[in-house]
Amino acid sequence: MSTIARLYFLVGPSGAGKDTLLRELKKNQYAETQPLVAHRYITRAPLEDDENHIELAPFDFNRRRESGLFLFNWESHGHQYAIGREVKKWVKSGHNVIINGSREYLATAQQILPAVVPIWISVSEQVLRERLISRGRESAEQIELRIQRNQQLESLRPRHCILIYNDQTIEDCVGQIIALTEMSNI
Repeated sequence: MSTIARLYFLVGPSGAGKDTLLRELKKNQYAETQPLVAHRYITRAPLEDDENHIELAPFDFNRRRESGLFLFNWESHGHQYAIGREVKKWVKSGHNVIINGSREYLATAQQILPAVVPIWISVSEQVLRERLISRGRESAEQIELRIQRNQQLESLRPRHCILIYNDQTIEDCVGQIIALTEMSNI
């Protein structure tokens, strides 16, 4: 059996469970094909229950971007985000890798690296609203704006992407990711 490592670009709305999924994949081993979770470089401090990212000042972020150290980089909600070029080495060495990406940047990522495999996490409006409320980071008005934005960004979902519904438990979502990586390694 030959294995082909893949680079997965995970996207979905805030509250869809991306950070929870990625934390779970870093914490427990479910399968040998399970992807390594790439860290992001972000120009903001980590929030409570946030991903473990590398905080960079805007000046340092720009220096790294201009030096070509990032494979992908984008702006969202007033902050800069990036994925380092090191992920290409991880894939080349035989590891599946998963990136926490951006729906708005996905098409650009596919132009930069056509072999990237998009994973679109979707969640029902009701579950999304409940998760955003329980997080307690935003006002009711801000939550409604996020839900409206999610509806608008659904139009960006490519026809050829892996769609994961995360209305259930984190174990269900992890199971879908593991099944995906096992199938791609056949």
